[in-house]
Amino acid sequence: MKNRPQTPLSTRWNPANTRLDVYVNNTVVAYLDNADPYITSPVGLTVTTGNLTVTAGDERITAGNLRLGAVTAFQTTEPTSAAVFKVGTAPAGTITTSGAIFTNGTVMRKIIAASTVTNIEA
Repeated sequence: MKNRPQTPLSTRWNPANTRLDVYVNNTVVAYLDNADPYITSPVGLTVTTGNLTVTAGDERITAGNLRLGAVTAFQTTEPTSAAVFKVGTAPAGTITTSGAIFTNGTVMRKIIAASTVTNIEA
């Protein structure tokens, strides 16, 4: 029987938390359970090739910022990325404690806490 190289990837059942832990080089990089969000990565997630696609539901940032481009580049140069907005249904009613930006296909629009929808000034 040939010696097989050791793989740095392994899984272990975690009975204390009733979840399946995924390890890379003895570090938990993800765990799976039946509680929302089902798959969690305590060390972050990086996509280096391809796309991150959400086919149902929302992509949510519950803490932190959405940043396009290298964070260090914001101090000296314009980022080379863009946020692309698809024309869709505008927010209904007022947003009482938050704000939003969106497009109606002609102009960028905004709604700011407890206000009404207005165009973003050029």
